[in-house]
Amino acid sequence: MWVLIGIAALAFCGPIAPVEAEDRALPGRARLEADVFRLASPEFEGRSGDGARAAGDFLIDRLRGLGLEPAFDGRFDQEFAAGDLRGRNIAALLPGSDPDRSEVVILSAHYDHLGIRGGRLFPGADDNATAVAMVLEVARRLAGQAEPPTRGILFVFFDLEERGLLGSQHFVREPPLPRDRIGLFMTADMLGRSLAGVGGDSLFIMGTEHAPGLRPWIFEAAEGLPLSVGVVGADLLAIDRSDYGPFRQRSIPFLFFSTGESPAYHTPDDLPETIDYGKLSAATALIERVVRRACSADELPGWTPDREPWIEEAVAIREVLAMLLEHEEELEIPALQKSMMSGMVERIGGWVEEGSLTPPQRMSMLRVAQVVLFTVL
Repeated sequence: MWVLIGIAALAFCGPIAPVEAEDRALPGRARLEADVFRLASPEFEGRSGDGARAAGDFLIDRLRGLGLEPAFDGRFDQEFAAGDLRGRNIAALLPGSDPDRSEVVILSAHYDHLGIRGGRLFPGADDNATAVAMVLEVARRLAGQAEPPTRGILFVFFDLEERGLLGSQHFVREPPLPRDRIGLFMTADMLGRSLAGVGGDSLFIMGTEHAPGLRPWIFEAAEGLPLSVGVVGADLLAIDRSDYGPFRQRSIPFLFFSTGESPAYHTPDDLPETIDYGKLSAATALIERVVRRACSADELPGWTPDREPWIEEAVAIREVLAMLLEHEEELEIPALQKSMMSGMVERIGGWVEEGSLTPPQRMSMLRVAQVVLFTVL
């Protein structure tokens, strides 16, 4: 799911406006690393049960220390129940300076994980301490600037994502502001490794199929960063795999960022010492730049119900399939799937040469990609 940034910029952006030098400074790698190690430590018990409660208190202390406003009627937390489960969302607001721009941008990550199972700690460093650290760092950088953003930002940490997106479902049912004021929802899940452990510097971004106007912002934000950015449709995953789901279902424009599932996903081996902190820092920088753009834009891109195919998605999927085929022995790709992947790489090459992608072509491409996701990876 890589996109050649230069091609995409020409296709969607035209000349790229220069980004301010202040925005180009990479976020603090040391702070990101310290937060991932802390969140993945035994202190927070894999962020489940009492450990999740302690992690929530830690997040509240950090948000309060940044001088942010509590989001829930004077509170930083939103308690909720789902059957026998009890959860707690955490959120804080950085108000905007322009009352005429009433929409709010949400930047979020889920902070829960699998806990302790069979006496073994599931630390959840990549899933999802990396994204929590990203949100904390972006909040720190934006709250510390001399001038407030033009449009307000809500920083949110969801609970019980691992139990079926329960925290984000509750939040979108009972938001702390009118739902129609949510102009853009952004969330991230796993930012510190790579797809199947062989994806290199890839960062995948979903959601622009319903808000194509966001693509130029992404490609501009990626300029100069050591990332291969792949902008693809969320329907590639067939089902909603993270907290963008409840917002997507309500036609709220969204972006979902991830470096993909690695072999350590949902295992006790998801350890903080094996995270690629350089990559996490670069992903944090990209996301921060998109947030800044959204907060300063005269208008936010609205929801588009129809998904028009875009050729850069085909380029991205072709690159991923080719990359996986290069590691076929390591990944033990079965012969049938290998044949499907090779054939699709060839077909996509023809579509790219033609410079267009039809809806039936896109659907056939997605079917092969989904088979690969659910059988090879």
